[in-house]
This record gives sequence, structure tokens and C-alpha cells, in this order.
Amino acid sequence: MVGRVFLIAGGPALLRAAHDPAARHRLHAGMRYGVLTGAFIASYTVVDGYAVKVLRMSPILVDDMGNFVRVAMLAPFVLRDLPAARVLWRVQWRFALLVALVSPVAYVLVLYAMQEAPLSHVAPAREVSMLFAALIGGHLLGEGDRAARIAGAALIAAGVTALALG
Repeated sequence: MVGRVFLIAGGPALLRAAHDPAARHRLHAGMRYGVLTGAFIASYTVVDGYAVKVLRMSPILVDDMGNFVRVAMLAPFVLRDLPAARVLWRVQWRFALLVALVSPVAYVLVLYAMQEAPLSHVAPAREVSMLFAALIGGHLLGEGDRAARIAGAALIAAGVTALALG
């Protein structure tokens, strides 16, 4: 799996970064953030699974409670600079509404899947969306190594399929 993620992250270009101190620093920072993000994703996936499987909470209730927590945590940052928030809203309101509609549906569907299937099958499939983000982001941001990214994405998808088939 590590080799597959290596390909998605840029593959051979990462090895070239080892010779440039600034690029190496960015690479190490990115790796730290990536590992930290993975730890958080694994943690909330287990908590989500516990909530819907063991506590038998409704997936919609789990999503709603998460929304309350997010609003409480993010509101101070927005309230600190309301003029900037207004400008950002005027510029990006369409994207914000799209995310507000699509994201909860996807999350609730994953929670329903967790109720029915083993967590070891749902969790890897849930993260397949990251493959699309890496591929699209690589294209939109011009990060290069498209062939390596596509190969890594195909290998990760094959691994998720193998997990599901048992």
C-alpha cells in the first residue's frame, strides 16, 4: 500500500526532491500532515463505526451532531474576521452550497454502509475518493507525473477490491 501511495503522491519526483533542501523540507512537512490526517481519519472512522454499529445511532443523527461540533469549532474563526467572511461568501457561495448539499449525503451513505458491512470493508472504500482528489488535483495544479498517479490509483483501487472480496 505504501508503494501505491508513493505513486499517487508524485512517485519519482519525490526522490528528486531529496537533493533540494527547500523541497525536502516541504516534502517532510507534507508527509507529517499526511500521517496526521490518516490518524484522524482512522480515529473518526472507528468512532463512526462504533456509533452506528454498537450504539445503534441513526446515521443522520451522527451527521447532525458532527455539524453542531464543526459550527462550534469554526465559528470563532469566522467571527474574528466577518468582512473577509462576507467577501469569501460572495465569491464562493455556489461552491459552498454544492458542498453543503453533497457532502452530508455522501457521509450519511457511508454511515449506513457501516451499519450493514464490516468496517474493514467500508473504511478503505471510503477513502477511494482521495484517489480522485489526487488525480484531479494533480491535473488542476499541474503537479505532473500523471502516469505514476494513474498507476498508483489503479493499484489502490485493486487493493480495495481485493479487501472487499476477502
